[in-house]
Amino acid sequence: MKTLKPSIIEFTDNFWIESNSKNLSISHKIINDELKLKITANYSQIPSRIKLISSNRSNLKIIADIYLNENATLEIIDENDYIIDTSFILKSFLGSRSVLELYRFNKFQSDTNNSFVHTCNMSNGSMFKDFNFTNGSDFTNNETKINLNEENAKYVGSGVVMSNSSKCENNLEIRHLSKSAVSDCSFKAVTRGSSNVSFKGKVFVDENCSNTQSNQISKGLLIDEESKINLTPILEINNDDVVCSHGAASGKADEEVLFYLASRGISKSEAERIYIQGFLSEFIEKIEDAEMQAKGQNFINENC
Repeated sequence: MKTLKPSIIEFTDNFWIESNSKNLSISHKIINDELKLKITANYSQIPSRIKLISSNRSNLKIIADIYLNENATLEIIDENDYIIDTSFILKSFLGSRSVLELYRFNKFQSDTNNSFVHTCNMSNGSMFKDFNFTNGSDFTNNETKINLNEENAKYVGSGVVMSNSSKCENNLEIRHLSKSAVSDCSFKAVTRGSSNVSFKGKVFVDENCSNTQSNQISKGLLIDEESKINLTPILEINNDDVVCSHGAASGKADEEVLFYLASRGISKSEAERIYIQGFLSEFIEKIEDAEMQAKGQNFINENC
């Protein structure tokens, strides 16, 4: 496969985009310290990729509309260690048989406030792969709404929160609005110290949505007793011809496993690290892209 050298598009001294594609149209304007972007991806034999980069010079406020035309593929990577407050508001529109891949590997400074809000509208046969890794901050808010508007649309999403002393709220709403659509969502949290992490995942299936498939699973691992995890799965099903499931569970690490590792001469901190990596391994395996899978594994290793 051919590759293109990345080019840099600088919008402000605080934010720019690295892109590998000539098949992207990107326009912007700045209003009242808010950066407004419009990104359109067209079909290309080489999938389009953009990487978001911040200099952390000042707080970041970005509003972006993202359009994928028919058969287009766009990969977005946000791999930043933010020491500033951030606010992202995204709206994406996926054309027929288009593919959007969003990877976020975000380390936030503990005294910052961060918000990410995304509404995704999906057309016939489109796919959205959504993977989010975060360590939380003083307050972190993640909100995602998925509208599977047409037949054979597919959403695959996973989120990992590894928190030491933060408050992190995560809300996901998946709306099946046409038949033969598929959604598969998983969420896992690992908490220490005074962390407070919540996840609310709602799946709605409209009455006309026969042959729907939906799976949602959320799990939490509390390393310290004072940390908190609240998991709330919700199903609202209005059609009988569906295969839908959900599950939620949280608890402490298995003491027998930790005792066994200690009996093999492994320190407590190393035993916890091994246990956490095993707890999150299922999540990593869902990422098909080898490069992104490696980035996810590195994020977990660095935050264990």
